[in-house]
Amino acid sequence: MKAKALSVRECAWFTEECHREDGLEDSQRDGLCLPNIFRSKKVKPLMRTQTGPTYQVYYTAKELLLEVLDRGAVRELIRRAAGVKSGGKNQNREQSVDVSEGEYAEVLTWFSIVLQGGLSVGENHSFGSKLSLKLDGWQGVLKRNSFQTNLLSLTRLEDGDKLEILSSFCSHITRRYQALYIPGPNLAVKKYRLVYQQRLCSLHLAILCDLNSGFICNVYLYCPEQLQKQSRKTVVEQVLGHLLRPLCSNRHRVQLDKSAWMEGRLTDIFSTLGVDISFAPSAQQTSEDSLSGLIAHLQGWTGPALFPLTDLKGPAVDVFLPGIWAALHIICINTFVLHTLQSSGSRRQVHLPEFTKGLASQLAVDSSVTVPVLQRLNSTSYQETGSTNLSKQRLNTSIPIQLEKEKRGRSSPVRLQRLNRPGVCGLDNSGNSCYLNAVLQCLCSTVPLVENLLNPDTRKELARSKCRVAEVFVRLLQEMWFGKSSSCAPVEARSMLTSILPQFNNYSQQDAQELLLFLLNTLHEDLKKVSKRQIHSSLRQQRQAQNRSHATAAGEPTIVSHLFEGQLSYMTLCMHCDHQAHSTQTFTVLSLPIPTGSIKCSIQDCLSLFFEQTILTGGEQMLCSVCGLRRETAVLTCLDKPPEILMLHLKRFGCKGKNQVKLKNNVLFSMRLDLNPFLSSALQNGVYSSYRLYAVVNHSGHLNMGHYTAACHSSLTRTWHCFDDSAVREVQDSQVQSPNAYMLLYSCKPFQKPKISGL
Repeated sequence: MKAKALSVRECAWFTEECHREDGLEDSQRDGLCLPNIFRSKKVKPLMRTQTGPTYQVYYTAKELLLEVLDRGAVRELIRRAAGVKSGGKNQNREQSVDVSEGEYAEVLTWFSIVLQGGLSVGENHSFGSKLSLKLDGWQGVLKRNSFQTNLLSLTRLEDGDKLEILSSFCSHITRRYQALYIPGPNLAVKKYRLVYQQRLCSLHLAILCDLNSGFICNVYLYCPEQLQKQSRKTVVEQVLGHLLRPLCSNRHRVQLDKSAWMEGRLTDIFSTLGVDISFAPSAQQTSEDSLSGLIAHLQGWTGPALFPLTDLKGPAVDVFLPGIWAALHIICINTFVLHTLQSSGSRRQVHLPEFTKGLASQLAVDSSVTVPVLQRLNSTSYQETGSTNLSKQRLNTSIPIQLEKEKRGRSSPVRLQRLNRPGVCGLDNSGNSCYLNAVLQCLCSTVPLVENLLNPDTRKELARSKCRVAEVFVRLLQEMWFGKSSSCAPVEARSMLTSILPQFNNYSQQDAQELLLFLLNTLHEDLKKVSKRQIHSSLRQQRQAQNRSHATAAGEPTIVSHLFEGQLSYMTLCMHCDHQAHSTQTFTVLSLPIPTGSIKCSIQDCLSLFFEQTILTGGEQMLCSVCGLRRETAVLTCLDKPPEILMLHLKRFGCKGKNQVKLKNNVLFSMRLDLNPFLSSALQNGVYSSYRLYAVVNHSGHLNMGHYTAACHSSLTRTWHCFDDSAVREVQDSQVQSPNAYMLLYSCKPFQKPKISGL
């Protein structure tokens, strides 16, 4: 038996893809372009402006591929397969699945068989007729391969569900690539049709690529008919919006086929969003001779398909399997590009057809596979053992290397061990989600919270009580503490939050402090469903002994209220008769004002301003119960019950004329915080007087556009790490201080090594 050829061929945009629905007024056009998506992306410092692409250093092509085709990517593909194969009524319901070592090995085995047939590039598709990959020796392996079985089961879904799965998978690999490669300013959007044995597939492929290197920065698989049904925007606008979303506001120049001219409307739309659109001759007029070997694949490619795409007598080719085929080969092509860029100083360059076969030898589990061996990356400084053990630890680096063609030779190889430590895990940005990632990193570093939620007894009770929010949060903590990847994608956590907190269900910049409050409150409400006797008996006894009067809404404590709730005490003094009145208020976060008139201040200055005595006069006078009249009143505030975890929020917003502006004062803070001046007299010099810093949320940029990062202390390594979405780097204590500090998290007790089962 021989494999059949599947081709990706460049094509122009169809007329119907550039046509708007009748009756759509021009005034509606801007509203359909979702400007918030583009204007709210993170602001990159001026020093990071690129004159060429920036990429990351790895050591072998296999390591590059595995960094993108990780278990998270596989999970995006197979999480629905269990429901589909069971034949149940809820076939479209997503399944919570973990990808085992064996299942992951089967994915790589399947892909290694695909790559052994090579990959032909350019317009010459005679490769399809000469395809000689014989599957006789692999038939048994493929029949037993659970990954192929899962893929085939998903073909039973409706086309809309198939496209949704493809979109999730492509979004995952795109996010992984954003951490590996920052493109140069010259980009292009190219469109392709998929052809199987000379039969057209209804699936279309659009890519955003770097013209200097051929790197594919973003991918979109779609059916024009589906896009026309779901929106009144033109297909071209929808496709460009998806591809350019991560790169808008960076003034990239994007080349587009002139068949999408649309009388200049696209140029007008995207120019306001930070993208300069230009138009080039149609794809059919591009000469293959003008393409270098590195970017030849931009005209298309052909390779073997190892699955039955459809009955040859049927009317059309299925969309799902060709889509998976195309996405997986894009991973192979990008691996080729990055490998070539990093080994540009070597004497012998490997071409894509040879590269795919060599990569197959590195992925293959079966040692009897005999295909050409790929030249190793940076072989002068790194000797690979040649082992094909899939559990072998990979190397990674977070050091970007500038590709400068003007320089002779290549950059010196850099070797760093990948950060693979429990609780030190980057989080992929799923579309302006840096505010969520920063908050999650702080909670992941809150050891008492992690210990409680990852306790086996707690997890059993959460499952019994159907605590959806807590269960999703626990699964993310599990991956961040026990996962083997340097980063993970909190897609499930974001989806859950946006479903119950619709104000965050968009791609606009959000307030990290506001999200943290909503998240803790939602988690607290969810945890209250759990039996007090089985999980919180010790906390209940402690609360009863203390006889606190500030019980939660339902009177039931949880680990959230136990750790984060504090109490403020207010004393009001009538300035006329000296009558005193007392009241209390429960808080989770203290929002501190920043002193005006100074560029630099300290966190103690902000606390002093918050707790200073206030005189209420004029319309703010309070009614005195003794005088029976409104009198001038002095208000004194103190901490009556400090929380175990003290969260301080710096109010970095003020007014300049009629406009709100961000206050960029440099607020100095130390690793130790003395609360004695602000405690009630009964608590001074007690256990709650000294706090230790363990997490910081930073915000750079402006009120309406910026970027969040986090700095967190690891209780295992006793070191600080900076978390910039999926990028993680170790920093010194002195580097934690930042003028961009927005939230500070302190603990009254030093965190010890977490007591987590299996750690």
